[in-house]
Amino acid sequence: MLTPSAALAALGLVATVIPLTPGTWWEYHELTRERIGKLWSASDDTAVFSVRGRPGALLLAQRGGTDPGVGAIEIGEHGLRLGLWTGEEALPLPLVVGAEGRPMAEGLAGWRVEAEEAVDVPAGRFEALRCALRAPTSESVLWIAPGVGVVRETFGAPGDPPLVERELVRWKAAESPEK
Repeated sequence: MLTPSAALAALGLVATVIPLTPGTWWEYHELTRERIGKLWSASDDTAVFSVRGRPGALLLAQRGGTDPGVGAIEIGEHGLRLGLWTGEEALPLPLVVGAEGRPMAEGLAGWRVEAEEAVDVPAGRFEALRCALRAPTSESVLWIAPGVGVVRETFGAPGDPPLVERELVRWKAAESPEK
């Protein structure tokens, strides 16, 4: 459990990477693929993620797209868990190239910040950190642009086209209550 001052410091550190003020939202073009025998089927959709709640009890909600729902946002001294985006494993903090998250169980993979790279999505061109959770049978990759959040996301099996691919179309950061 973080002390109140450590929690505020961690929240400040995270806010420079991903704006987590309630009312912030991101809209994505979502491409979902499914393998049917030897063929691939694809469908397009729109997914909207938004921050809800209040500091200390933040939630990430998804409308539309694959598996809409609500997940907790948990900020710790060494990691950030964004329920719907990161699953049970936390992104490492600070979010810098080479940083690795701590896996929940021995033998499991943790999130790793692999590189910084330019990413082109419908919302524009962003310098983003490529964060990946790679296991033998699945991989999730998030491209996180500092100050914006997740600008691209893929999920699938290594060597196959991603089962789910999201690209940022537009977003809006909410004003923090102190402003």
